[in-house]
Amino acid sequence: MFEELLKVAEEKLREKGDEVDYESVIELAASLLIEGTNEQEEANVKRVMSEHDAFLKRNRDRWELGFIKLHALRETCLEAGMNFQKQFIKIPKYETDELIGVFMRQHAHACRITGEIIHLLEGGYPDAALARWRTLYEMVVTCLVIKKCGRNAAIDYIKHGMVQSVEGIEEHRKTADAMGQETISDEEAESYAELKHNITQGNSGWHWAREHTGYKKIDKLREFVELDKWSHNYKLASRNVHSDYYEMASLYAMREAKEDMLLCGQSNSGLTEPAHFTAIALAQITSVFLTTYIEDNNSQLDYCDSTLFMKIIDNYVKEVGEAFLNVEKPI
Repeated sequence: MFEELLKVAEEKLREKGDEVDYESVIELAASLLIEGTNEQEEANVKRVMSEHDAFLKRNRDRWELGFIKLHALRETCLEAGMNFQKQFIKIPKYETDELIGVFMRQHAHACRITGEIIHLLEGGYPDAALARWRTLYEMVVTCLVIKKCGRNAAIDYIKHGMVQSVEGIEEHRKTADAMGQETISDEEAESYAELKHNITQGNSGWHWAREHTGYKKIDKLREFVELDKWSHNYKLASRNVHSDYYEMASLYAMREAKEDMLLCGQSNSGLTEPAHFTAIALAQITSVFLTTYIEDNNSQLDYCDSTLFMKIIDNYVKEVGEAFLNVEKPI
């Protein structure tokens, strides 16, 4: 496709009396191409952005009710979480409580990730949205394991996060020179290594969940909390996270395709499952947070608001599924 450009470059070199060889022709052709590309860059990018904006409008119009319900669900979960937080922070014993602290942070992460998923769905990337849902699912499993095992599990979960941070520091020290970055001193590294040893007692296989369930892998933990029925969906989502070979036809985004093709952009198909799975997971995490210590008769927490919020949230989960399904399969 660059034959004419190569000829032009060769002619320019001859006109200037420069030596004409492969390298010099390629170098001049590349510089001419870069110059021309830069000149057209703004116009081309404006066209791409205009097409993107037009797609967003069409996609939002098509799935309008579904997006409204999903946005409303997320906002309700946020409001419910903030309402519960305002209540428990007034009780001194919960200011540093590990269990409620872990659930609060998981809930905040879940609300943020749901926003990311909505952005991907509106942008026409349902398979990327499903890949992001995978994280929500892992968070649901984590929250349910901790809820089932109690406050000590939450404490070990926090410790596990510290261990992972130390391992991240160790990895940074290995790669810092090659990446041209500064890293922490040997003295600091020893301090972090000591923290890791104190937590794990030198056990390289130490894991927060294994201490309480006997397991560390997600496939066993989801069985422990009876969520193994989602295993197929989780595996499907995992394929979109990792480098793997699979046919384009297996993508959610290709659900309404009339012929085989290589999808390398947006699609307004296949949004139903990623949207509904997201709604279910967000509701589950919100429920765990809003009902922290609900079995404790001495908790001093009032669950009236939480109960009402969960009624609204459960209804939204149902409405999200119905709204997206009605677009995909009109009644």
